[in-house]
Amino acid sequence: MPTNIEPSSFYLKYLQDGGEMGKLTRAFDWSQTVLGPVDTWSQSLLTTVSIILRSKFPMFLWWGTELIQFYNDAYRPSMGKHGKHPKALGQRGEDCWPEIWPIIKPLIDQVISGGEATWQEDALIPIYRNDTLEDVYWTFSYSQVIDGHGGTGGVLVTCFETTSKVNTQKNIIQTLSELAESEARLSNLITQAPVAIGLLKDRELIIETANNKLLEIWGRTEEVIGKTLAAALPELEGQPFLQILDDVYTTGKAYYNYEVSAMLENDGVLKKYYLDLLYQPIQYEPGRTDSILVVATDLTKQVQARHTIEESALQFQQLADSIIQMVWVTDAKGMHEYSNKRWYDFTGSDFETTKGEGWNQMFHPDDRARAREKWEHSLKTGEPYEIEYRLINKNGDYVWVLGRAAPFYGAEGKITKWFGTCTDINDQKILMQQKDDFISIASHELKTPITTLTASIQILNRMKDNPSAKIFPAVIEKANKSLEKVNLLIKDLLNVTQLNNGQLHLNKSQVILSELIAECCSNIRAEGIYTIRTDGDMGLSVYADALRIDQVIVNFVNNAIKYAPTSKEILITIEKITDWAKVSVTDKGPGIPSHQIPHLFERYFRVDSSGSQYSGLGLGLYISGEIIRKHQGEIGADSEIGKGSTFWFTLPI
Repeated sequence: MPTNIEPSSFYLKYLQDGGEMGKLTRAFDWSQTVLGPVDTWSQSLLTTVSIILRSKFPMFLWWGTELIQFYNDAYRPSMGKHGKHPKALGQRGEDCWPEIWPIIKPLIDQVISGGEATWQEDALIPIYRNDTLEDVYWTFSYSQVIDGHGGTGGVLVTCFETTSKVNTQKNIIQTLSELAESEARLSNLITQAPVAIGLLKDRELIIETANNKLLEIWGRTEEVIGKTLAAALPELEGQPFLQILDDVYTTGKAYYNYEVSAMLENDGVLKKYYLDLLYQPIQYEPGRTDSILVVATDLTKQVQARHTIEESALQFQQLADSIIQMVWVTDAKGMHEYSNKRWYDFTGSDFETTKGEGWNQMFHPDDRARAREKWEHSLKTGEPYEIEYRLINKNGDYVWVLGRAAPFYGAEGKITKWFGTCTDINDQKILMQQKDDFISIASHELKTPITTLTASIQILNRMKDNPSAKIFPAVIEKANKSLEKVNLLIKDLLNVTQLNNGQLHLNKSQVILSELIAECCSNIRAEGIYTIRTDGDMGLSVYADALRIDQVIVNFVNNAIKYAPTSKEILITIEKITDWAKVSVTDKGPGIPSHQIPHLFERYFRVDSSGSQYSGLGLGLYISGEIIRKHQGEIGADSEIGKGSTFWFTLPI
């Protein structure tokens, strides 16, 4: 029912143009149908209707569970001058086509349930038009239209009426049948025909006539005239054609088929052909077949071209779904049309969420304006699009990606689509940030002891003529501590370099763990500030690199002192667990937040406790972890806020 209700300007863009049917579609009150107002339509429906209205080829659409109808100006003449038009627009399919519903409904169901398109050529489907039921012939295809959820949204019909063509063919066949009574006239007609035509005599199928076109398809010369078809084309054995021809001869019923595949030998090579075939029995007396008229049209090139296009489309789909990048396609105006499986797996979204400009909500709020400005510039100028931004993934985390897009130019030299990708670069960005942080930390950590060391040397230089000064020993001690700190930082850097280059070698020997612990902690005990107590299996030994294990234990103890300075007692426990030795270092400090524990052994990670930043490069625990893993052991930490922390490692006995 036409009204004056107009959809919003945004959705109106999809219903622009389209001639008479465009006007009727825009004016129709869709709120009275199950589809609802145009503003609520899905992107898939809007896009499909837009294509239909703008197409010069006859197109028709059934949409939704009630199969609501749309069609364009090119299709409208097929409805005749009276009856179905214009009330067919927006009407339920079953209400519009009661006379042919038993014929077309199974085809619709086939497309909806299986997703496989149908193809019919010159099919007889009578329809009620011009106040009468007419015999109408159609060549048409029913194909599936995917909705935003990946299911079937509707059935698209591309078609054209071939009634005139079929009637003409009937007249030709009738004429040919009549002309067959005159061998001379038939021979002349067959020879000059632009399609492949031949005449097979008797049930033996003796080749009586074959024009040049038929001989070309067969890959034979006129020498086959007078031979049986089986003898002239031995490659037909095992194929259905000889049996079909025999059935035509014995039953007197014609055989029609389209895009029939046949294997025929040409230049000594067996090749596949695609043919439209007609086997028409010729009867000089009622009920007795004398000959069979063969009419064939070679469609091989057209079918192969279509198969190539279909295969290319399938390959693109498979390629797009298999690569690690997220692939997306928009129209010339930047409106979303397609995303590959990787996009939906990454974002956890669906087509409805990202259609139109919905994808813009996937950006980090701080990146949206910058990305949109860059995208609009590319749309305006045609320049390739390249930018780094953060997208939210299905877990709610923002991840850095590299977005790229390039325009696709159509036959008229205008941009018709944009093909783009998003590549996950989050790990690279994190690594670059870590390196930048490390350089900053290293500069800061080296600056302090070097500054102190420089000041000490300057003082010593001024006192070189008075070495008995009371301050002299204190300055030397301060300089030594600064130098020791610099050496420790450099040692960590050298250890990391060795790890990165695979040059960390182990010199293993049998080591008693309690003796190793006593030796490496002697300096700390000597200061008298901290008490280090060792418990457990004091005789347990392992086959390990003593210097490297010493390095790990010292790192654990120093961390306990650094991060728990008020905990004056440090407990070291030695345990034997089946075939493993376990060493644990426990303090009674403030503890480590649980979210930081999984990152303790990562390169450059430094614990931030209650806003306090501690010295160091964030490499000690990372190096310790690599040493233990080099020994085929495990390393870890347990902590509880307010109760302390335990760092531990295991080694095979």
